[in-house]
Amino acid sequence: MSKIKPWAWVVLAASFLALFFNSSLNYSAGVLHIALLERFPEEEVTTISWLGALFSCMFALAGWTGSILVSTFNARVCVMLSGLVTLIGFVLSSLVVNMKYLFITYSLIAGIGQAMCYSGTLISLGYYFKEKTGMASGVALSGCGLCTFVFPPLSQFLIETYGLDGAFLLLGALGFQASVCGALMRPTEYEVRTNRKLCCDKNLNNVSTPCNEPDKRKWRDRLRFCKSAPFFLFLISSVSFNMAQSTVYLFLPDYFVHSGSSPQEAALVLSLAGITGILSRVLLGFLVTLVDTALVYGSTFGIICVITVFLKYMTTLGSKFIYTSLFGFYLGACWALHYTLLVDIVGLYDVSAALGISMMVCGGGYLIGPPIAEMFVLEFGDYYYAFAFTAALFLLASITGFAVRTWPKKVDGLNIEIDINDVDKAIQRY
Repeated sequence: MSKIKPWAWVVLAASFLALFFNSSLNYSAGVLHIALLERFPEEEVTTISWLGALFSCMFALAGWTGSILVSTFNARVCVMLSGLVTLIGFVLSSLVVNMKYLFITYSLIAGIGQAMCYSGTLISLGYYFKEKTGMASGVALSGCGLCTFVFPPLSQFLIETYGLDGAFLLLGALGFQASVCGALMRPTEYEVRTNRKLCCDKNLNNVSTPCNEPDKRKWRDRLRFCKSAPFFLFLISSVSFNMAQSTVYLFLPDYFVHSGSSPQEAALVLSLAGITGILSRVLLGFLVTLVDTALVYGSTFGIICVITVFLKYMTTLGSKFIYTSLFGFYLGACWALHYTLLVDIVGLYDVSAALGISMMVCGGGYLIGPPIAEMFVLEFGDYYYAFAFTAALFLLASITGFAVRTWPKKVDGLNIEIDINDVDKAIQRY
């Protein structure tokens, strides 16, 4: 087992703060949605709702942008640029007078900034914590869970004090802090070798291709994992649990109200999911250092499936507290486990490209889940069928998550014993 270098803990702290200040800004979407409705009363509610929906899931939909930057440069450049892109998006949003332009400035540009930050920080942690990726990811992503309590009230305070335009500017300034955090994520020796390997593919004659010469073959080789069965099962699991979780978060408050709770009680009960989610990100992150990741990953979705099936019988306030606590706990760590399992499947060498594809699939699932669930509600006239639909999705995510482990772990796609000096000499010989 390789020893964790001291600087790795600095990178872990920087990753926590980067995810806290930047990739968690989507928790402000609900508060900003209300302010946007007041700013543009002439616009349809559905149109404005799409602004927040796209901004909220753009961190996943646009994950491929971060992957491209990491592959082209490195994780530090990706995270540093994420802060700048987020700042530009929010500053432009504060200047917009036509709501439709917010789809570009707010949903797209600011959202892509979050995606770059999320991808870059997780990939950097993978390089620094090769054998304890789950632990590192869990600690870093607990910052996202903490923001469920911080950003909604903070955003409301900023809007009340400085107006919507001022809030956009200050939220952009907070997101810009990711650039400072990213500066601390200096490339590891492994990351440097990985980029050199991408740039300088050796052919059969041991002659290197110049780094500035396009090489289509290296990108074909980089995407070879797309043909693997474990990765395909992983994508099925990813889209399933994202369809399910977005449906639960959207329909659960209204379902509780229809089952006898007041709106205030429903909001309070749902907040428990954030509290238990913070704990699980850390605890389950440490657990996967001892237990197989696929086993924990599949088990969490299986447990959620079971408790969701029995949601119909949870009519008392206490039982609702129990459901949301368990739901938040087992779902909270999904993103830390998600990345850790991805590393097990494709290896560190291919993880940047694989993360971009998987995050895009996750974002698509997050968007399409609620509309499909709404069809079940309209067809059967009962909210419970939306949760029966999510239980089936969680079951599918569990089965495919377990099935991933029928194939062995991918140790690595790069021979890390390559000496950088040897690569440099090969280039000079060419």
